[in-house]
Amino acid sequence: MESIFKYAIFHYNRLAKDAHNLTHKINLQAETLNLISSGSTLKTVEDVCSLIHQRRVQGIFGPPYIELATLAHSICCHINIPFINVCSNCYDPENLAGDAEEQWDNVTRHDCVSINLYPSNAELNIAFHNLTHKLHWNKFIIIYDIESGLTRLQRVLNDPGLNQTDILVRPFTHINDRSALLDAIGRDVFNIILDLNDLHTHAVLKMALQMGMISSSYHFVLTTLNIDSYDLEDFKYNFVNLTAFRLFRRDDQRVKSAMDSFFVFKTMPTDDINQRLFTTSVALWVDAVLAYAYAYDKLITSYGGFRNEAIRPNISCVEDNKWPLGTELGLKFNEISFDGITGIVKFTPSGKRTGFELDIVHLTETGLTKIGVWSRERGANFTLISSSRGTLFNSTLIVTTIIGAPFVIYKHSENATVILNQTYSNSEFEGFCIDLLDELARELKFYYKIKPITTGRYDDMVEEVRNKVADLAVAPLTINYAREKKIDFTKPFLSLGIAILFKLPKPEKPGLFSFLSPLSLEIWIYTFAAIFTVSFILLLIARCSPDEWRNPYPCDAEYDYLENRFTVSNTLWFSIGTLMQQGSDVSPSAISTRLVSGIWWFFTLILISSYTANLAAFLTVEKLVNPIESAEDLVKQTKIKYGLVSGGSTEQFFRESTIPVYQAMWKFMSNNPEVFAKNSQEGIDRVKSESYAFFMESTSIEYTVQRECNLTQIGGLLDNKGYGIGLPEGSPHRERFSEIILDLQEKGIIQKSYNKWWKGKGTCSSDKKDSKANPLGLTNVGGIFVVLLGGIVLSIFVAILEFLWHARKNHADRRVSLFIRIRFRFILGHFYNYNKKQKKYFQHSVWWELLKEVRFSIQCGASNRKALVTRRCSQCEHDADPCTLAHHPHRRSSSLASVNFGRTSKTRTTIEKTPELDKFDTVLMLATEQRNHSDSYSRRHHSSMRSQRKKSPSLLLVEQQPSNHVHRIQTQQTPLNKNPDSSAKYGLKSHRGEDDNGNSADINASLNSSLSTNSRFPLRVSRL
Repeated sequence: MESIFKYAIFHYNRLAKDAHNLTHKINLQAETLNLISSGSTLKTVEDVCSLIHQRRVQGIFGPPYIELATLAHSICCHINIPFINVCSNCYDPENLAGDAEEQWDNVTRHDCVSINLYPSNAELNIAFHNLTHKLHWNKFIIIYDIESGLTRLQRVLNDPGLNQTDILVRPFTHINDRSALLDAIGRDVFNIILDLNDLHTHAVLKMALQMGMISSSYHFVLTTLNIDSYDLEDFKYNFVNLTAFRLFRRDDQRVKSAMDSFFVFKTMPTDDINQRLFTTSVALWVDAVLAYAYAYDKLITSYGGFRNEAIRPNISCVEDNKWPLGTELGLKFNEISFDGITGIVKFTPSGKRTGFELDIVHLTETGLTKIGVWSRERGANFTLISSSRGTLFNSTLIVTTIIGAPFVIYKHSENATVILNQTYSNSEFEGFCIDLLDELARELKFYYKIKPITTGRYDDMVEEVRNKVADLAVAPLTINYAREKKIDFTKPFLSLGIAILFKLPKPEKPGLFSFLSPLSLEIWIYTFAAIFTVSFILLLIARCSPDEWRNPYPCDAEYDYLENRFTVSNTLWFSIGTLMQQGSDVSPSAISTRLVSGIWWFFTLILISSYTANLAAFLTVEKLVNPIESAEDLVKQTKIKYGLVSGGSTEQFFRESTIPVYQAMWKFMSNNPEVFAKNSQEGIDRVKSESYAFFMESTSIEYTVQRECNLTQIGGLLDNKGYGIGLPEGSPHRERFSEIILDLQEKGIIQKSYNKWWKGKGTCSSDKKDSKANPLGLTNVGGIFVVLLGGIVLSIFVAILEFLWHARKNHADRRVSLFIRIRFRFILGHFYNYNKKQKKYFQHSVWWELLKEVRFSIQCGASNRKALVTRRCSQCEHDADPCTLAHHPHRRSSSLASVNFGRTSKTRTTIEKTPELDKFDTVLMLATEQRNHSDSYSRRHHSSMRSQRKKSPSLLLVEQQPSNHVHRIQTQQTPLNKNPDSSAKYGLKSHRGEDDNGNSADINASLNSSLSTNSRFPLRVSRL
């Protein structure tokens, strides 16, 4: 210390007064006293007082030892001269204990002039507290060598900055004490504060280097301000994180000037090794001497110069002669403020230094680097960098991860616990994250060692990175706010969100009438309404349009009646037939009806086309019935339980969400702890085995549904986030890792790896499902068969009603058809001894009508034509003429004709094949009508029929008779009509014979040439 003090005086006197901006030229003279050699306190006091009195000392620069400094400070206070020191733990009441503190309290502080240029412990307390807060340490150890040294860390101990912060305090007892470092290793503590002197600090760092603790996983904070004087060559190449404060910068011009004086004073070369001798303590002594000079200059100026006797006092400890200007000199220290080599120098009224700043330095591969500044006003502002910046080349990084397909897969087992207490290599792992890690290692030229966690908790990975147990966390680690506060993340390498995993909904069984599904109920109603509306409008327009009234007999130009084919039934048939894409025998003629028809056809074209297209989709695509479609559906129901993995980012999302739906879901889950799953696989198993919905990240859901064909994702994403690589906070590699990740994304390498692990090995391919349409089953189209069967049953029922209705009408007329009369007689004549009473009964029985009609209808070989009973009006009933042709204009057709022979009923002929004998081919030949039948008056009035009777031809029933049938035919020919021209005109030949009743009558028969020539059987001719 004596040498340093003399150097400080030398440096001051070496510079001119202008260099210090002083008013007066003040030369300082150093007087030293070796107090260490004093054997007792009394001897020390006598030596100090003798020096003060003899040399007229006006200030004492005290020793750096607390006992001697306290004694010297007491003497200065007694004689009222300034006491100046640069000791960090000297005579500070915060550092004194027991008797020393009581002794200090007995001193009248108002008369003491005590100046200390070393930053006070109160200021350093705040500085280290701010620094540890910025580092976000939750676990660290403090190693100290003297008990008073902890006074600079009291704030850190009382307020560590984070909740549940573990702080270990271990003393350093001797130079080779490794117990504290071993304790840190055993407890996995990677943050260490060394509150030691320079010698012990360097010794602990050397031991840490030998124990493998000087690495990027550890972070050391030094409380010394003298870190510039340390030889750190062995540490900076081991990538250790080392942080400390410093008071001055060696590249400052004032510091360089002081160092030049130092080397001149020491007469030594200015090499790097010697520069380390210029320590913080030396710089503080230089500023301390300069501070005294500034204060003394102000004192001289205030008294007008050196001539004042008060400036040179006669001070004596024995005679109690105090320096009258000592207190005033102390006040002058409060007035000075200058920029020294240790920064701004100014003091508080109590003599403590204030207003200074501390550089925050961090060890890198190039040496100590300034990363920030601390000040009392602004606190600690810095950006932490690592000493391993740019040193990933050939380095080995510890990578923490979590085993889970498809990100990280242990080839020998899917259970992470099997790797406990086992030796494994990187080649035993595979997966998406392993591929990504290989790409990063290849680009950044580093090696890695995988260290999977066995707890299955993602937060445990975060803690390992935060505590420097691992260098990287490469896993499906979600980036969120809580984790971002603990560690740093790269850019996301995968984007995802929370979704719902649930069972694949079962296909809905198509209904029996699923063919109605393509159109809604209202469309069906509107369609049927359109049918009736169009039919009514078409009927109305057709009856109003003259072009729709046409002559039914175009060959008869004089016919007096016109018909309109658009009746109610025909228009409905036309509309329905068009709708069914079928034709109709009714066609419009008028422009108006054609316009309506054309619009209706266009309507049906679009409707049927749309129906057909939609029907194909409805019948071929299975409709899935899902009880839930979104998260809102889960909240509204109680049958399906839902849960998630406890302790993950998904749980944090629901717990911190402010959305009412998610808050309600979290309330349900928190009240039912059984819905939580320990891991994703447990949740997947519960989804498959019970009614349970599982919240998990969409990437995991996509991987699962590719392998579990009965599971699917429900709804969209509940949020948007990403997976990132976790690094220790302040890691210099984050930006480089992010750059490589973005480059891999742009090149498609990440997407290619994603397809490989998600879709490449999946067993549930959607392409195979869609490659072939499912064939339609009875469940799809069974309804149309029901409709067909119903239509058939309905048509049969209507046919029966029609049959009964017409049979009843025929019986009501008391007229039996020619067919029944002929065949009934034939049948009963052979089998039932037919008589006239029975004949009359059966002819007048409605059941007989039904029996014969049914019998005829069900014969497979029967003719497609039969006799039709024609009812006669009352006037015709009394007409006794033997042959009458009745004309009814409203029933006139080519197949409709009735004749009358005497009192015989008017009948219609038929051609039939006799079903009982199945031997007769019956052919009916109808005589043509009278040539001049166009006389409308004769057709309209019954009174004029007698005039037409002569012109009416007879009707003959000609049967082919088998050879074994005995029948007598009389060959007597009689004229059929009274007008011979009429019969000749129509080619009729008259015969005389018996009719079927055995009565003699005139018969007129004519046979076609073809029939006559080709007949193989004798002909039987009966007059009808």
